[in-house]
Amino acid sequence: MSIAILLQQILIIFLEIGTGAAVTKLGIMDDRNSKFLSNLVMSVTLPCTLLASASIDGGREAVAGMLKGYVVLEIFYILTIGICLVLSRAMHLTRGQKAVLVGAAVMPNSAFIGIPLISALLGSEAGALYGAAGIMAYNILFFTYVQHLFDPEAKVSIKAFLTPTNITTAIMVVMLVTGLRLPAILESFCKAVGNTTTPLALMIAGSMLARSDLKKLVTNPMVWLITALRCVVFPLGFLTALYFLPLDRTLCMAILILASCPAGSLTAVLAKQYDTEGELASQAVAHSTLSILISVPLVLSLGSTLLGI
Repeated sequence: MSIAILLQQILIIFLEIGTGAAVTKLGIMDDRNSKFLSNLVMSVTLPCTLLASASIDGGREAVAGMLKGYVVLEIFYILTIGICLVLSRAMHLTRGQKAVLVGAAVMPNSAFIGIPLISALLGSEAGALYGAAGIMAYNILFFTYVQHLFDPEAKVSIKAFLTPTNITTAIMVVMLVTGLRLPAILESFCKAVGNTTTPLALMIAGSMLARSDLKKLVTNPMVWLITALRCVVFPLGFLTALYFLPLDRTLCMAILILASCPAGSLTAVLAKQYDTEGELASQAVAHSTLSILISVPLVLSLGSTLLGI
């Protein structure tokens, strides 16, 4: 992966994020429109992307690669949660601050940033397969442990896992293992709709940034700590481990891309839902998203060199 290609793809991504920010500032997209588009991506276009990817000829090898990615990511996330808990105790953080630190520093934006970035750098098939692994790893931890941090009395709900994305991921796995294929017309439909996922997701990220108070992003040391962990420390830690693991190098690069993503927006949603450090969570998501303009090229360039991609 050449530096020129990487920088070009990062520029394209930020042009799409910038478009979302611009239409928000111009009043074309408001908070209601952004929420509608988020639901559209997660419920329609992203599931179509996953179903379209089931037409690849990877079969069980593709499923095995995806499951390996899921297992490695889950292990990495659990280890980084442990680091955040140690930091929380050392810094004497409140329960809400600890929840935001874990949610924002550990859990990356796998869907809106991760899948578009993997697709741009490694191809759409890799984006769907490894992006699905990232979404599974994210959801299982987020809707159990992270949610518990925000509300210790919250019960784990099976309904929270029965999302269109998770359901279509399961269908995709079955289709890859069995060799089943969608009818040609449905496959074409899913590909056409799925192609809108990347630009829509990135414009949503841009809209979120446009609604943030950028002045506050540079004055809160807690926000800087979360961004440093999310965008630099943890990705470099992942890279060090991946370098020594006997895994396919493309899979390693996909995992590194996911690890390099900014904080997932669901942390801010959950913080607002439970009225627990909502402003800090929103600032952390916005700040880390802005920071990937610098951190992602540096981390992925180093990763490309070390992993030989």
